[in-house]
Amino acid sequence: MSSNLIADPSSHVLETGQGRSFWLMGDFYAIKTLPEQTGGAYSIVEIESFPGNGPPPHIHHGEDECFYVIEGAFSVILGGKILDLADGDFVRIPKGTPHTYKNVGAIPGRLLVVFSPGGFEELLAEVGKPGKRDDKDREDEPDTLHRLLALAEKYKMEICS
Repeated sequence: MSSNLIADPSSHVLETGQGRSFWLMGDFYAIKTLPEQTGGAYSIVEIESFPGNGPPPHIHHGEDECFYVIEGAFSVILGGKILDLADGDFVRIPKGTPHTYKNVGAIPGRLLVVFSPGGFEELLAEVGKPGKRDDKDREDEPDTLHRLLALAEKYKMEICS
């Protein structure tokens, strides 16, 4: 990063590899901005999703969620619609809407995910396994799905059957 960068004191800057990160359901999550840094308005998480991966269908009852595809190919189920998203595509998911995504590409894909208001990233971090991108041990704990289900109500999330 340029040493000539002059930032407002309220700015938040993360260089590559900085910040809170973890592995969850086979994917790598890096929190970029916390709600404490945005007056609660939003949080941002970068996800590196590996081929075939994605969360179970679910509903957020407390926040909107947005996906911006940095790179890769994803299938997104949004309500009753199936969307094919690729590099540069964006989708906003209003709270109360059933949804999920899946990396349908042959290589890892990257998503920038915005939660508004912020706070939902705490569920992801609470269930995930702390780690860095290059960690060799990426496997979830055996009780990951059970912990996700147990915390869902606390974070106003519903797992769809």
